[in-house]
Amino acid sequence: MKSDGLLKSTMLSDMRKGILYILAETPMSLAELRAHFDVTSASIIPRIKDLVKADLVIKDDGKYFLTTTGGILVKKLRAMDNLERVIENDGGYLNTHDLSPIPADLIDRIDELGDCKVIKNEMEHITATHDQIYGNLPKAKKIMGISPVLDPEYPKIYMGLLKLGIPVSLIITKNIYKKVEKDYSPFLKEFLSHDNARMYVIDDVRLVLVVTNDFISMYLYNKNGTFDSMSSLFSADESAAKWGAELFEKYLQKAKEIKIK
Repeated sequence: MKSDGLLKSTMLSDMRKGILYILAETPMSLAELRAHFDVTSASIIPRIKDLVKADLVIKDDGKYFLTTTGGILVKKLRAMDNLERVIENDGGYLNTHDLSPIPADLIDRIDELGDCKVIKNEMEHITATHDQIYGNLPKAKKIMGISPVLDPEYPKIYMGLLKLGIPVSLIITKNIYKKVEKDYSPFLKEFLSHDNARMYVIDDVRLVLVVTNDFISMYLYNKNGTFDSMSSLFSADESAAKWGAELFEKYLQKAKEIKIK
C-alpha cells in the first residue's frame, strides 16, 4: 500500500492534517491552499506531494481533491480529535463513574460527545448543573428525558415547556411513576392530556439524561453505586445531541408508554 510509509511516519503533521481538513470542505488550487495557510509554495508543495503519493489527495483540473481514502481518513482523524477533547475535558469523570448503562456501541462512539464539559455544583453556585439544563430548555424544539430520580421542580418545569408547544418525552422508572401517581396526580393527568407529551415507564435505569435538538446533559452513578447529583456531562455539539437521542431511543425500546386512564 502506497501510504504505509507515510502513515507510519509524520503524515499527521499539522500542515498535512490541515490540508486534508480544508480539502474535505472544498477542493482548492495550489494558490488557494497557499493563501489559506499563508505559506510559500516551497513550504506547502512537499506536503501536498506526500499526500498525493499516499493516494489521499488527487489533482484534477488545477485543483486538489480528497480521494475516497482521504475522505475516510479525515473522518477518523476528526473522531480522534474529538476523543482527545473528551478525554482532556472529562477523562477523570468517565474513569470514576459507572458507564455500564451506556450501550457498548455508543461507548465506542463516545468521541461524538465532542467539546463536552463537566458541570459541577460548587458552594458559589450550588445549582450549576440544573441551571445549565433549565436555561437551555425553553429554546429546544423537542425534549427527551430519562430519570430514576424525581426533583419536586420537574412537574412545574415540564408543564411550562408543554405550554410553550415543545414536545416532551419522558422515561421514568416504575418506582418514580408510583410516586408521581401518588403525590403528583393532577400533574400526571394534565401532562398526559397534552398532545405533545409522552411518558414511558421502565423497570430500572441508572443514569439521568436530558436531550434536545441542541444539547445533551447526563448524570451518572459513581462506581461505588451512589448517584452523583453534584456533577454532570454537558455538550452543545450537534453530534452529541444525536448521540444522546440514540441513547434515549435504546431505552425507549425497553419502556412501556403510559396512557390516560
